[in-house]
Amino acid sequence: MVNTREIEEQRLQETYQALVAAQQALMQLIAAENSQGKSAIQELTGEVRVNYDNFADNLDTYANIEALNRQIDQYNQQLANARKQLDKVERLLPAPYFGKVTVDFSDGEKATDFYIGINGFTDTDNQDLIYDWRTPVAELFYNNQLGASAYRVDSKEIPVVIDNRRQLITDHDQLVNWFDSRTAIQDDVLLAALAEDNSAQMTNITTTIQAEQDKIIRDRLSPVVLVNGVAGSGKTSTVMQRIAYLLYRDRDKYSVDEMLILSPNRSFGKYIAQVLPSLGEANPATYTLLQLVAGLGGFEEDLETEEAYFQRISETDDSLLRNTLRSTAFLQAMSAVSEVMPRFRNISYKEKPLITKEHIKELFEETPAGRLSERLQGVKSRLLQEWERHLIRQGRSPRIRQQLLSLTEADQRRLLGELIEFDSEDRLAEYGLQLLQKRYRSISRQIKDFSWLSEEQLFAETYFNYAGAVLPPLSEKLDLDLAVARLYLHHVLVEPLTVPAFKMILIDEVQDYTPAQLQFIRILFPRAHFTLVGDENQAIFDSQTPFSEIAKIFGKGRVTVYPLAKSYRSSGNITRLFSSLLKDPHQIEIQSVRPKGAAVTLLALADEEEPAQKIADYADEAGLSSLTILTKTVTEAEVLEHRLPKGRGLAVYPIALAKGLEFSHVLIYDVSKANYHSGRDRQLLYTGISRGTETVAILWPGLLTPLLPSLQ
Repeated sequence: MVNTREIEEQRLQETYQALVAAQQALMQLIAAENSQGKSAIQELTGEVRVNYDNFADNLDTYANIEALNRQIDQYNQQLANARKQLDKVERLLPAPYFGKVTVDFSDGEKATDFYIGINGFTDTDNQDLIYDWRTPVAELFYNNQLGASAYRVDSKEIPVVIDNRRQLITDHDQLVNWFDSRTAIQDDVLLAALAEDNSAQMTNITTTIQAEQDKIIRDRLSPVVLVNGVAGSGKTSTVMQRIAYLLYRDRDKYSVDEMLILSPNRSFGKYIAQVLPSLGEANPATYTLLQLVAGLGGFEEDLETEEAYFQRISETDDSLLRNTLRSTAFLQAMSAVSEVMPRFRNISYKEKPLITKEHIKELFEETPAGRLSERLQGVKSRLLQEWERHLIRQGRSPRIRQQLLSLTEADQRRLLGELIEFDSEDRLAEYGLQLLQKRYRSISRQIKDFSWLSEEQLFAETYFNYAGAVLPPLSEKLDLDLAVARLYLHHVLVEPLTVPAFKMILIDEVQDYTPAQLQFIRILFPRAHFTLVGDENQAIFDSQTPFSEIAKIFGKGRVTVYPLAKSYRSSGNITRLFSSLLKDPHQIEIQSVRPKGAAVTLLALADEEEPAQKIADYADEAGLSSLTILTKTVTEAEVLEHRLPKGRGLAVYPIALAKGLEFSHVLIYDVSKANYHSGRDRQLLYTGISRGTETVAILWPGLLTPLLPSLQ
């Protein structure tokens, strides 16, 4: 009888020994390369003789320096490659691999075993001992089936028969456990991973990727991937794995510098920043929409803070201004503007007009009719040409010549970068032009950045024509909706914004973006592919966009929608409770993977009972070293935080700022009928309750909200 455990233990120990040997060899290689490289470079440096006596000596010197630079680059590249290989080996050592798939290629040969890990590893005999989870053959491990199957290498499909799928829990060179999987990834492995304390960083799901998640990760064809995942379905982790997969499989198509993650808030951006390095990939640029817009518009100081933004969108604003700024129809109306006379400003130097607004208007009227942006670009070009000709004439004037002659040597170096050579009038005129360009550089800057155009008036007029109402007075701080609309106007009516050439953009919590914000992002990056991730049931802000409209904005024919209905975060009882709050329970049925766990605790407050004391008593009686209290509003959180006893492990957050995070023990504060009663309140409760993984308590004064009938 075959002893499977013994065979797998022996194979693991052999692989681990090969990894240790590779680690030692690479460490020795790095030390030797470092030492030898320094010695060789010092020796070469000593041989390089710098001689600029004549032209021939110049050429020899340059050739010697170039040879030295090539040698240095070669040593640096060798060291970088060795360190990269060492990083991969050291990532594998704690758990060399987690899966094995046995594949019959129907070629008369014995079936082949492929061991799957977070990185690939090849031994000194060039044998692949571990296959990277992102390789094409590894897909066979994740596709949850035995028997006839296939995988693709580039455009070629390779038919195979999967004889077995085995999951292995490894700890260095020790085999902790193993399971043969016939359908889905074993709950034992999944629950072991979920049971780990991952409160500090996102769970690495590489070892437990499910079939529905794997389809999202490996989709390389869809221009737009839209993931609608329930709370705790691993959607954000799946997106992180998707980034790592695309960077591995499509190296010729994407680099990390060509990817952008739009994070819901700064804290969550830091939270996810640990994931990709753990997979051996660098982090792409990660911004919030506020940060992206502030950078594009150059108004970091003028834009609302993140705290003010979340406070604002947590409140309902159904005004004409807000509805207009958030609509794609308003943006489309902007794009169509053509017959309009903009308002112009003087271009001034030290408060003295040098180019008048009347002259700029004349130039605009002389520019052939057409798209407004083309006419404005024409005015800009003529202004730059006129200004340059003016400086050239002034540079030849006796006044500027006299100023040049009076410059000290120090001033000549500071203003011109060298000492003036008075060898010809033309040369002196060049110095004069250079001096004037530096002195009046603010004028050129004003011309280039359209300071002569009143974009505020253009925006106000566009708003009036669309909304039929005067733009109301605005606060000193730009809010995000207004900033997006203003930038969009500049982009389509004045001059296209200069943006990084991102090829892949990933947006988390996409349901919280307004239609206008999504349209703005799509227009900014027309050639990019998008991965959009969210949960319609967590649309807790008044900035929300339904998934049906998101698909329309990005082009329905281009969008592939993936639902994720399994919840891996919370216990069965917690999952059942937040499942009862689904916006449309008939549309999706949430499946819980975890055991039932502890029952939900109900804490009804007596008339005169102090909530802070009730919370502290509950934490003590339940033996909780930490408890996260989630409130409906920021104000509630601030008031309650001051009342709670200090040093008891009690943390308070408004639900809006806790979204995307998870906590072992959660208490939802003031779940009364008076506090939670609307459709948006239902989504707040869904979001808050689904933050808990082990226990959830519900506290309320008076009558419990009718939104939770299962607790009545």
